[in-house]
Amino acid sequence: MTRPLVLVVVLAAVVAAAWRSGVVAPRFALGEQPSVSHGWDPPRQTITIRNDGWTEMTLLAVGRDGPGLRLVGTDVRLPYRLAAGRSVSIELRYEVTDCGDVPMVAWPVPVTADAATGPYRRFFWLPPEEVGSQWPLDQPGAVPWQRAISWGSCHSMYEVRPG
Repeated sequence: MTRPLVLVVVLAAVVAAAWRSGVVAPRFALGEQPSVSHGWDPPRQTITIRNDGWTEMTLLAVGRDGPGLRLVGTDVRLPYRLAAGRSVSIELRYEVTDCGDVPMVAWPVPVTADAATGPYRRFFWLPPEEVGSQWPLDQPGAVPWQRAISWGSCHSMYEVRPG
């Protein structure tokens, strides 16, 4: 191999390793199945974030305000340092501000982590929440997470009304 080619190969390997390490852009994913706590005051959604990088990362923000919902806090103090290969479960606490505005379609949850290049944000699409026979609908089934958590505050908006 010629010297320039060796240099290019070594440089490519270093860049790939830096990227995989989580130094350039944090490598994180959803951990275990998210869980909804409807009927609580305030309504809650718990997600687990897993650090898939080779280095520690710092979570800066999790969740956001949205239509009909205001994020009032988390049970984990942010910023939060998360070791490589570890996970943290974070409970997002919401206030329902307008039952009619809570989205009927899936609504992603943002997670922001610190990176060498500045804040890095990913949006996670949470699976719908399966609801059972206690749900006041003719046909219980899966509803978006934000609808499930708002049920305790807005149960009347889910009631089936005749006519």
